[in-house]
Amino acid sequence: MSSIGWIDFSSEHRDKVRTVLDFLKVGGVVDELGIGIVRDAFADRLFPGLSTIQTRAKYFTLTAYLIRKFIDRGGRKERLESYLANYEKIYRIRMVENDPERKERGIIGGSFGTSSKEDVIRRPSSIYWSGMRAYGFISQDLSLSEFDSALADQTRNGSGRAVAWSADDDDDGGDGHDTPARVHIAPADDSYWENLSIRLTKEEAELLDGQIRLCQSDSLLARILSDESAIDQVVGNETELEALSFTEFTELPFLHSPSFASVVGIVEHAKDFWNIMEGAHIRYNVMLQQGAPNSEKRISFEKRWTEWLESIQSFPEHWDSDFMWALVPSQGGRSYSAARTFIDDWIAEVRKGCPDLDRCDGLVRRREIQNKGSRARLSPSNHAGFPRDWLGLDGLDFRLPIARRVIADIRDGKRGGSRA
Repeated sequence: MSSIGWIDFSSEHRDKVRTVLDFLKVGGVVDELGIGIVRDAFADRLFPGLSTIQTRAKYFTLTAYLIRKFIDRGGRKERLESYLANYEKIYRIRMVENDPERKERGIIGGSFGTSSKEDVIRRPSSIYWSGMRAYGFISQDLSLSEFDSALADQTRNGSGRAVAWSADDDDDGGDGHDTPARVHIAPADDSYWENLSIRLTKEEAELLDGQIRLCQSDSLLARILSDESAIDQVVGNETELEALSFTEFTELPFLHSPSFASVVGIVEHAKDFWNIMEGAHIRYNVMLQQGAPNSEKRISFEKRWTEWLESIQSFPEHWDSDFMWALVPSQGGRSYSAARTFIDDWIAEVRKGCPDLDRCDGLVRRREIQNKGSRARLSPSNHAGFPRDWLGLDGLDFRLPIARRVIADIRDGKRGGSRA
């Protein structure tokens, strides 16, 4: 049996490793050709604060309430992270107890039921932390570990009373280094904790809605939340969300409204980006099957290549690579440069209709080796055998599924949430 190990420097490093491991589990998808920098840039502009491993909107406010509760205790010696580890388990159990028929989905650790002997590897506070910063619940650009340390320092320096937020507070301003570590949420009352549910209360839904629209006003997510018609089109009227592909999403009528004009270009480019890059992933899987004793998979992938090639002969009319790269934060370094070169070179081949198949395959082979090094399956020295199925990305949704869930939770909370 093989295993993976790493040096545990901090909770932030630990969470990054766990995020990678989440994607390596069965059902996860590895970005074999390293196009994630563009995928994530589109997702950050469309649905900021969200991630694919989030489940329900509740944890944005619940975690903020927990931190506020920790701060308001006074005279604390316990560190925030250990407090969260304890109470996130306690309130996970309470949510399960308050849902005896197990009708609600998305309770993190809900599969453990009311057992206190088992717990999740990644707690909600780490999964939702970046979103809490994006939506203004946390006042500084600090990791959870750094925020914990800042609170501890403030307590030692006698300034702990300044860390909680009240409705009379002005915006902190600044860069987060000269102001106290603060959580921006009013305290929850006792009934909130007793009646805890994965559903948002009316107050939570209104608060989260307002924070997203305030702090991420230029995002597609904020604009949808500001438009009742758009909300209904995106999530429908049923309790269970029906599947909706990103392409189907781009065809919804609300996107033709003038109020969405400033973001529709990003939506269209996101859709076209996968339409263009899909071909590279098809060629990757074709090459992985070359020489396989059973050629059924290769024949199937070759057929998909032919179909894709026919569909892409009409190159997206409004495609603008400069527009795309303007959205991607320039990280510099060899990794960023290699990814950009590959994507630009592939787009150039697709514009021409991919007439030189050897060149197309060469681009894909070189990129996988750049991206994965000695683990690259297309490397001559790799003898990993032939995959039994498709490998790598097979579509991009830019966090649309979790965005729809969050929008639905906020809508349902505002319309029918019980007063806490």
